[in-house]
Amino acid sequence: MITTSTNTNRHPLRAFTLVELMFSMTILMIALGSITGTFMVFAKSSASVGEYVDMSSESRQALELFSRDVRAAEGITVIGATSSNGVVYTDQGLNLTFPDYYGDRSVTYSYDPTSGILRRIENYEGTESESNLLTGMQQFKIQFFQAPGDDFESISGPVASVNEWAKSLQLDAELIRTVMALDNTDYIISARFMMRNMN
Repeated sequence: MITTSTNTNRHPLRAFTLVELMFSMTILMIALGSITGTFMVFAKSSASVGEYVDMSSESRQALELFSRDVRAAEGITVIGATSSNGVVYTDQGLNLTFPDYYGDRSVTYSYDPTSGILRRIENYEGTESESNLLTGMQQFKIQFFQAPGDDFESISGPVASVNEWAKSLQLDAELIRTVMALDNTDYIISARFMMRNMN
């Protein structure tokens, strides 16, 4: 005898309704939006920190090289000297010459405002070498001062004879880097140097 059994307790197939799917997708989109926003802020911060580190390293090396050249120089020729509020300065550059024991050597620092680059051009025994010392510069200025007096203050002299009286100079510069299409990372350097070999 053959017996058949029928299962009368069948469960209907369950599925998500359209409302449940839309609700789930909305929550997922909100979560993804907040994660993306957090990632973008983190990426921008990381890039900005990286640019600060790069500018700090570049400016330290530039100031060290500039310092060595200025302290060793015995002669200076200012490019485009001008005066403002009694202070003589240049925003173009200068040329340094050195004592004979350095050989036939001169160094020119030249600023190009169009490209924002400070170049160092060294001429040694007829051989010229050029390097970009600072990049991404927005402002550049070198101010010139006489030797400090009894009151320890240095003042500027006449523009026409700056090559004769300048005994110390101050370099001021502002570097700016673009982070995610925004010019929001800047770095300012300022340092004063004595010209030891100037008479």
